[in-house]
Amino acid sequence: MLLDHEIETTPMKKTLLDRICVLIPAYNAAGTLGTVLTKVCSLGFDTIVVNDGSTDQTAQIAKEYGAHLLEHPRNLGKGAALRTGFHYLLEKDYHLVITLDADGQHDPGDIPSLLKIFYIVQPDLLIASRAGKFDQMTFLRRFWNRLGVKAVSRLCHADITDSQSGFRLIHTEVLKEISLTTNGFEMELELLIKACKKRFGVLSIPISVQKVDGTSSSHFRPITDTWRVCKLFLRSLFW
Repeated sequence: MLLDHEIETTPMKKTLLDRICVLIPAYNAAGTLGTVLTKVCSLGFDTIVVNDGSTDQTAQIAKEYGAHLLEHPRNLGKGAALRTGFHYLLEKDYHLVITLDADGQHDPGDIPSLLKIFYIVQPDLLIASRAGKFDQMTFLRRFWNRLGVKAVSRLCHADITDSQSGFRLIHTEVLKEISLTTNGFEMELELLIKACKKRFGVLSIPISVQKVDGTSSSHFRPITDTWRVCKLFLRSLFW
């Protein structure tokens, strides 16, 4: 594996290296998915693409790159796509899942470095944080990402610098222990808060991003989805 020379591989870690998958939720991502998959495939991990009811060539591109394709007959939302992927990978007994967005905002080339940190520190959930670039985002996203992380950090009693990053390394024990119910972008916050409430370890690591906001390729709706994320946080106060 790519990381054998970087990580001291105990038997447990070797087993984990053999049971890693990359999960990419994708909706009308034909313009960017190929570039993302080119980098992901070079790392040699199993790759799962959940085509969330796309009307473009997203599914065809995923197949061309050899990704395992899961499909929704219609668009259900990013959270629903992630839940579909989580259900599949738990059935296949993966030990670690790396989630990536299909819009090219994240650089899959960062995965080896993040894995090295993951195995050294051994958190249950590692978040690749965009906090250093929050000031370059649109107003509403900047507002939530700055104010929201403070509230989420206090709620979770953890030093969280980016609660909405879609670039994460998640030990599948987390997914076995929590129940996820939301369908939209707020699901990433739901996962984070529920993991913290179950006392799983969370770590944020700063990364650079290729597209700071992802505005041109993201399906995030600034007003609607920011409001849904805020409502999810308010509901979580009573969990």
